[in-house]
Amino acid sequence: IFKINRLEEINTQYNSTKLGKMAFFQCLEKVERVRSFWEERISEPEPVKLQDNSPASPAPFDHRIVSAKKAVINSFYYVNRNEVLGGGRFGQVHKCEEKATGLKLAAKIIKARGAKEKEEVKNEINVMNQLNHVNLIQLYDAFESKNDIVLVMEYVDGGELFDRIIDENYSLTEMDTIFFIKQICEGIQYMHQMYILHLDLKPENILCVNRTANQIKIIDFGLARRYKPREKLKVNFGTPEFLAPEVVNYDFVSFPTDMWSVGVIAYMLISGLSPFLGDDDNETLNNILACCWDLENEEFQDVSEEAKDFISKLLIKEKSWRMSATAALKHPWLSDHQLHCRLHNQVPKFEYFFSLQGFFVLRFSSVLEFCTCC
Repeated sequence: IFKINRLEEINTQYNSTKLGKMAFFQCLEKVERVRSFWEERISEPEPVKLQDNSPASPAPFDHRIVSAKKAVINSFYYVNRNEVLGGGRFGQVHKCEEKATGLKLAAKIIKARGAKEKEEVKNEINVMNQLNHVNLIQLYDAFESKNDIVLVMEYVDGGELFDRIIDENYSLTEMDTIFFIKQICEGIQYMHQMYILHLDLKPENILCVNRTANQIKIIDFGLARRYKPREKLKVNFGTPEFLAPEVVNYDFVSFPTDMWSVGVIAYMLISGLSPFLGDDDNETLNNILACCWDLENEEFQDVSEEAKDFISKLLIKEKSWRMSATAALKHPWLSDHQLHCRLHNQVPKFEYFFSLQGFFVLRFSSVLEFCTCC
């Protein structure tokens, strides 16, 4: 049909009534519009430019060096005790506002009664003082009282990344996962360049900037430690299903310890499954030590080979064989723009039939096909 270029050729090759010709031309016009649309989408895909996939914005204030003031926080900030943004072993996070500027912030109230507990919180302050990156939450102020220490931080309202994993109404695509993991790796790369280990990476400690964008910020540096090559560091804390084998074995930890957790997060974002989770903590830890995981679940059926390779190069028991954050950012899954275009422009497979007076049938799949039939 599309080799016919001129009305005269159609008139000579098609013998029918005037009404039939009119119907034929109307149908042909529709086909041409659809063909042009799909050729543009499939044959010449545009670079991936998603509105909500722009880089995360920096904090609305310059990086600060903070020390805990022995003053009452209510003298400087309105703290909304009724609006809880999050919580955990430390206490709760509340929305707050600076009285002098009206700046919206988040107040993390940490229970710390003894000297040891307060030193641990001050370690978190010290760590955050050294970190200035768009994918790491920023510290604004701190207050110390008899029973607690309050960290006033950058505020984001997108909720935890964990919420998107478990939300049945939110469907994460592989491209969404790529963008999340790339930002996590960029934040961790920066931390490692500053010789700081996070040691508690998990979806609950990754916040989305807002409810629609794919921009994230890593939070909770309460368990972070400075890495000193000459001092062998061991830790016995963390969330069981995200612990690296060396933590479970109480062996020395280093930069690859964080990268194991990145592999677990990538696995979860792609599949919605936790690779090592058992019926209880002991079974989970045994699965980790056995490095017992696979990519055979049906959730991985349509996942790219690059994604599987990425995970396979992180969930390795021997930490020295794991990819670094820098190597991860260079991996094709995170860096290959042609792959990203292909994933972004994947067209759902469907069939659409359109016929008129037996002239032709159109069939759409991942590639558009044109057929004529009698």
